[in-house]
Amino acid sequence: MKKIFQFFVVLLTTVELIGAQNYENISFYSLKSKADTIDFIKIGTEETKPTLIFCQGSLPIPLIVTEQTNYFIPAVNNFDYRKLVEKWHVVIISMPNIPVVAGKSELMDYRYCVDGKFPQKYIENNYLEKYVERGNKVVDFLKKQKWVDKKKIYIIGHSQGAHVAKEMAKENKIIAAVGYLSGNVLGRFSQYILQCRFDEQKGMLSSQEAQSNIEKNIEWWTAVCQESVSLKNGDTNRTWKSFGKENINTIAKLKQPVYVAYGTKDTGPVMCDLLPIYFELEGKTNYKLYPVVGCGHNFQEFSVDGEPDYDKMHWQDVMDEFVRWVELQ
Repeated sequence: MKKIFQFFVVLLTTVELIGAQNYENISFYSLKSKADTIDFIKIGTEETKPTLIFCQGSLPIPLIVTEQTNYFIPAVNNFDYRKLVEKWHVVIISMPNIPVVAGKSELMDYRYCVDGKFPQKYIENNYLEKYVERGNKVVDFLKKQKWVDKKKIYIIGHSQGAHVAKEMAKENKIIAAVGYLSGNVLGRFSQYILQCRFDEQKGMLSSQEAQSNIEKNIEWWTAVCQESVSLKNGDTNRTWKSFGKENINTIAKLKQPVYVAYGTKDTGPVMCDLLPIYFELEGKTNYKLYPVVGCGHNFQEFSVDGEPDYDKMHWQDVMDEFVRWVELQ
């Protein structure tokens, strides 16, 4: 009996916003156990449809941010998710130990903090294996819902979320297709090394400066792997190590169709250019690369002086192509 009732679900069909405005077609879920509470939202109706799990990037950002009578969903705010919801459900899982809904005034640069710091429980649970564990439990829940088309459960992740998405796809054969957006196939830490070499080649660093910086980074990484250093950039050694693993072999061995999108001016993910080499070695043909030429991590263009122009992002193009391609599989 304990096993059967290990998790329970709380569903609220609508929640009232400030100013008496309701969230549009958003349902709120909690999977609760003694060890964890996994909150997630579903955007969509109760009609049976394909379902897309969207794995957001890093940082303790709530699923919904409110301001006066308005709200937005940061994870999917860069494209028209309402267009997607016309045909699919969209599921987004909260970051560990971060509120699902928070007012903009409660946040620091959209990040949820307590006394100016990331919550301790979030810091402790901010590592790849925890995200995958939580995501797998959500997949187990989705498989039992009448509103889910069991043959059309898809997953897509951006940045850190790309690593979570490919690991979940590896462990869940029910997932029908995978989207890997702006992920660093060589692991998160490699970009620090690559950036030094890129800066050297562009003349921004001398060869000696680049080499010195690389050696310092390697010294730090060695300390991380030996767990002899503390937090850096708010992340623990466990976080750095879990997201520092290379992803090429895992992605190349996935049985599901894989869609890979990345900006060609994004230092880490630009190594996605190498994936076809490994796909072909594995005999994998059900993949699509979608390089967004001249754009950065959020598929944004750059001004003539090299500054990112977030008014010119190509998220919609990336998502439209993902939907078009997946529906052909």
